Amino acid sequence: MGNPHVLVIPFPAYGHISSLLKLSLQLVHDHGIKVTFVITEVNRQRVMHSLATSDGIESQIRLVSIPDDGPKSQETLFEEHAFSSLSGKVKQLIEQINASDSDKITCIVADFLLGWGMQMAAERGVKGVVFSSALASLVLISKIPNLIDDGIIDDDGNVIKKEMIKLSPTMPPMSSSHFPWASLGIPKLQKLFFEHTFKNNESLKLADWVLCNSAYELDPETFDTEPKIRPIGPLLGRLSNQLSTNSRPEDSICLEWLDQQPPQSVIYVAFGTIAVLNQTEFEELALGLELCNRPFLWAVRSDITENLKDAYPDGFEERVGSRGLMTSWSPQKKVLEHPSIACFLSHCGWNSVLEALSNGIPLLCWPTFADQFMNESYICNVWKIGLRLDRDHGKIITRQEIKNKVEELLSNEMYKANALVLKEKLINTIKETGSSYNNLKGFVEWVKE
Repeated sequence: MGNPHVLVIPFPAYGHISSLLKLSLQLVHDHGIKVTFVITEVNRQRVMHSLATSDGIESQIRLVSIPDDGPKSQETLFEEHAFSSLSGKVKQLIEQINASDSDKITCIVADFLLGWGMQMAAERGVKGVVFSSALASLVLISKIPNLIDDGIIDDDGNVIKKEMIKLSPTMPPMSSSHFPWASLGIPKLQKLFFEHTFKNNESLKLADWVLCNSAYELDPETFDTEPKIRPIGPLLGRLSNQLSTNSRPEDSICLEWLDQQPPQSVIYVAFGTIAVLNQTEFEELALGLELCNRPFLWAVRSDITENLKDAYPDGFEERVGSRGLMTSWSPQKKVLEHPSIACFLSHCGWNSVLEALSNGIPLLCWPTFADQFMNESYICNVWKIGLRLDRDHGKIITRQEIKNKVEELLSNEMYKANALVLKEKLINTIKETGSSYNNLKGFVEWVKE
C-alpha cells in the first residue's frame, strides 16, 4: 500500500488538542506517517501562538482549520449543533482529500468524545482509533449501562444514589456526584454531556484500537482488565517541547524569577484553560498563598474569575511583594522541570497531572469538574503523591486549609519520594522496550500494514 494517511480529530478544547498534536508529531517525525489534523480556526491560532516558533509545524503536519461556529466555551462545548456542524465539516474534508489527494485517508484517530469519528471510519472501510487522555474516562463510558442497571443514575444521567462506588474492583472509589457530567453544575450542559458520553459506548466497540495517554505502571490492574485500551503515554517526547514553550515575554519573566528562588521552595498554582473560581474562592486562594509565607508562582488567566482587575484582596499584591509572581501565562512544562518548584496546586486535569508526575512534583488537588475528581483520587489514595484540599461547610476551600495542606505536603517526605518513584517509572515506560514504547510501536506497525 502507499504511505498511510491518518486523519486526527481532536475535541475542540485545548487540553484535548495538545495531547493529540503531540501524538501526531511523533507519528510524522519518528515514523514518517502523513497526518492531517483537524482544528477550528481559533484553536489553530492559539496553537501556533503557543509554539516557540510557528515555522516548522505546518511543514510536518497538515493543519486543516474549519470555521468557528462550533464549541467556544464550557457552556457550549456539548451543544448538539456544535457536534453536528463539526462532524459535517469533517465528512466534507474526508471527501475532498480522497477526491484530490493521492494519499487517501487510511486511518481516523478521533477523540473519545467524538464517537461519530468511528462511524465515519466504519462507513469508509478505514482503520478507526479512539484516543483518550485518561484511563478513568474510558472505563466510565463502558460502565454507564451498569450504572443505569444498578440504579445509580437514570437514563438521562441524573444521579439517583449519591454514594461512593468503584467502577472496577481495581480502581479507587469515586462519588457518584462527581461523575463528569454530574459535576458541571449546569443542567442542560450535564444532559448534553451525558448523552454524548453514553453514545460513545458504540464508538469504543467500533474502534480497532483504543489509545490512552497514560502508562501501564500507573494502574496495571485496571489495564489488565481492559486489554483493548493501550497506554502510550506520557506523550512527552522531544517534539512536545514545542507545545509547551512559548515566545511570549511571560516565559522569560517566569523562568528568570524561578532562577532566583531556592531549590524546592516554590508553590506553583495553575488551573488549566477552562476551570473558573468564584470571587470568594479566588480571594481565599490568594490569602492562603499569602499565609503560607513561601514563594509562589500563580498562573492567573484573565477569565479565571469575574472582574479579575478587582479580584485580589485589598493590599494583597503589596504584601506578598516579590515573594509571589502572578502572571497571565506560564510555560508549564518548563516550570515543572525547574528545580525551585516544591509542589503544584492544580485543578487535576490529566495533562497537568502527567506533567507533574513526569517531573516528580507532589500535588495539592483542587478539582472542579469532568475526570478531575477521579484523578484526585489516584493522586491522594493510590499513588500517595499529594493531598486534597477539603471544603468547609460552606463548600469553600479556605485560606487556612490551603496553608495547612501546603505545610503537611512539604513537611512529609513521603509525598516527594513517591512522586520521584513514579517519575522513574514513567521515564522507563517510554524508553525502548518500555510498555508505552512497545504499544506505540505496535500501533505504528498496524497503521502501516
